[in-house]
Amino acid sequence: MKIAEIVATFPPYHGGMGYVCFHNARELALRGHDVTVFTIDHGRLSYKNDPEFFRIVRLKTPLVYGDGGLVPQLYSKLTDFDIIHLHYPFFGGAEYVYLASLFRGQKYFLTYHMDVYGNTPLKKLIIDAYEPLLMKKIIRRAALIGSPGIEYLKKSKVGSFIPWDKVVAFPHAGVDITSFCPHPKDKNLIQKHSLQGKIVVLFVGNLQPFKGLHILIDAISRIRAENVVLLAVGGGYGEEAYKRQVKEIGLESRVIFAGPKSPDEDLPYYYNLGDFLVLPSTHSESFGLVVLEAMASGKPAIVSSLPGPTQLIADGTDGLVARVGDAEDLKNKIEYLVRERELREMMGSAARKKVIEKYTWEKIGEQLERTLKEIVFRS
Repeated sequence: MKIAEIVATFPPYHGGMGYVCFHNARELALRGHDVTVFTIDHGRLSYKNDPEFFRIVRLKTPLVYGDGGLVPQLYSKLTDFDIIHLHYPFFGGAEYVYLASLFRGQKYFLTYHMDVYGNTPLKKLIIDAYEPLLMKKIIRRAALIGSPGIEYLKKSKVGSFIPWDKVVAFPHAGVDITSFCPHPKDKNLIQKHSLQGKIVVLFVGNLQPFKGLHILIDAISRIRAENVVLLAVGGGYGEEAYKRQVKEIGLESRVIFAGPKSPDEDLPYYYNLGDFLVLPSTHSESFGLVVLEAMASGKPAIVSSLPGPTQLIADGTDGLVARVGDAEDLKNKIEYLVRERELREMMGSAARKKVIEKYTWEKIGEQLERTLKEIVFRS
């Protein structure tokens, strides 16, 4: 099949949606399909490490909106494809996939990744107007629909738009179990971050408010044991605010900001530095790739009680669930895993076993290929 993968962001631009698209494209190409990724040229990035087993077309845009941007040239570039896989939301790009379907009869599979919330009154106004006018039409015209999970989709902002007979139930994302796997803690990194003799609570993610790092910092401040430290891996516009929070409560010696790390380079080593992961998101967490990466590394995770992350965790078996926004409950869950070392290790083993059985990119690729073929060859 000749397949077009459409996504707003793509590596080396950091983001979960582009990461999923990369592996989708890779798995389909490895299965012999002719794959082209269409994405926005965000500029100021080096593309010298682009893969060679599928094509990447980066589109210039006169108007950028968040991670999206207006790319009308996409409409003409989609003419000869058998099937389109739209990673959604993609403001300024998805509309041309919709038009290609409306006027040329081209079929598309839509993966709905996450809800979008404006962070200013104007953006909220625009999104609130866009969703019932255009988003509803784009979602409903898709031949089939994928998502992070059925429960997440039901509770998402677009739940009322969804034609449920079109929804396919397989995980939209996976993990590379050869890169993310259990290893002893790296001695050089232990020394670099002064982690000798410490229980390391790991946070991985963009430093944005909805990720809930401020709640995790609060929870750590309530733990008296000085050997329990927080290692925050990631970057983002909220970093300085979090550093101020740490300084104000006198926690500099127990919270380490390690900066962003690459999944293809040093990030796997950081997962093995941690004793367990905490994902304390407050909203908008549709899935939780970092949870899968931790699980593949043999680490249990504590996640917020949101539909996305909780679908990955069997509470008490391979991780724990904490109440959203509740620093005291999170503190109690952290102290429980700190005390129960043997249980931590058992949970970590169970977590990796689950990932191997269900969440490898190869398994995701098989199910995606089957879905696209169903659309293309449907009478």
